[in-house]
Amino acid sequence: MTAVTKVRGIGEALGRALNDNGFKTAEDLAKAKPAALVAVPGIGARRGPGLIAAAKQATSGAALVAKTRPPKAPTRKTAQSRTSAAARKAEAEAKVAAEKAEAEAKARKKAKAKAKAEKAAKKKKEMEAAISKAKEKIKSKAKSKKDKKSKKAKEKADGKSKKDKKDKKAKKKAKN
Repeated sequence: MTAVTKVRGIGEALGRALNDNGFKTAEDLAKAKPAALVAVPGIGARRGPGLIAAAKQATSGAALVAKTRPPKAPTRKTAQSRTSAAARKAEAEAKVAAEKAEAEAKARKKAKAKAKAEKAAKKKKEMEAAISKAKEKIKSKAKSKKDKKSKKAKEKADGKSKKDKKDKKAKKKAKN
């Protein structure tokens, strides 16, 4: 006697369900009618005949059946499936359009950032030029002050201060 779980397509859970419904061996299953198997939870009208055929092969010692269900007959496309195909196509087109819009937005954002960086660089250059111009102006003022001081110091050293010049002129007039 062959155990029910040795039949291809029957696992532990289905084996327990078959055992609970009176199908203890593969031989019992091979002798069963498809209508009797439908009463077992997990077995429908399509699966029953496949399991019976698999049980017959398991009891005869032949190779086990690879598939317990008979092949599904090709079905015609319904209007709903055609509509869903159109919906899928529209969805794919919408996705492509969204990706394209996202790429364009990214490019605009990148261009805007580049323009902003260029503007900041230009502003920095202008500020640096203004600062260097101000520094030059300060240097020139400091130099002119220094020149005036050195000129006064030179005049004093030479004895040609303004006071001395006035005194000399006054003495000349007094002599005359």
